[in-house]
Amino acid sequence: MAFPRKESLLSIYFQVVVAYIGLNFARLLITPANKTLLDNEYALWVVDYPLATTASTKTVTTVGQKDIDEGKMEVILRSIYGDFPDSVLNLTDRATFNIPVKDGPHPHVPMPASTPIGKVNAGARLHHVITLADSASGKHAHPHGTSGAEIWQKIGGATPVSASELTYIGSTSNAVFVTDFPGTDAGLMVYYWMRWVNSRNEKGSWSPVFSANVQG
Repeated sequence: MAFPRKESLLSIYFQVVVAYIGLNFARLLITPANKTLLDNEYALWVVDYPLATTASTKTVTTVGQKDIDEGKMEVILRSIYGDFPDSVLNLTDRATFNIPVKDGPHPHVPMPASTPIGKVNAGARLHHVITLADSASGKHAHPHGTSGAEIWQKIGGATPVSASELTYIGSTSNAVFVTDFPGTDAGLMVYYWMRWVNSRNEKGSWSPVFSANVQG
């Protein structure tokens, strides 16, 4: 399935499917935990989307938060849709969710040419908060055809020039990733590389390096 590209239509889509799931989650075998997760994230969307699209309240911060909400909503819905048994879906369900009838193998979606772009908030002691966006769309959400981003780092020394100098620290499907450091790393420069990955474990191109000191 594909989500509407125009954000005004996407917001209407979120409204419709959240209401529909609320009425049909038991029949659709959606777990209470997933329904609660969806409801909680949608509650954030209905606050943040108007702030980001109204001239008097639109700022870099409100737009960034709206993009984070959008990415999380899509991740949650894809997870819910992926758990649907084909046998429970009727034509109204498929039309509401925009889920086509399966008619054989789906064509493989190639990895995008874009890369993650990262920024680090290093203001807290021994703690980094990484925010990532897509280099092509600028959105704080992983692009179509990917499942998230791998994050690699090098602590201390010169700027890395080869992936062999890096250590893998985790993957994320969200726009924010946090990592902590021991006290012995205080004052050191930490360098980060990222790349998109998909469910087939295919890898995208490396992002530009970005870095920050570890505050002691």
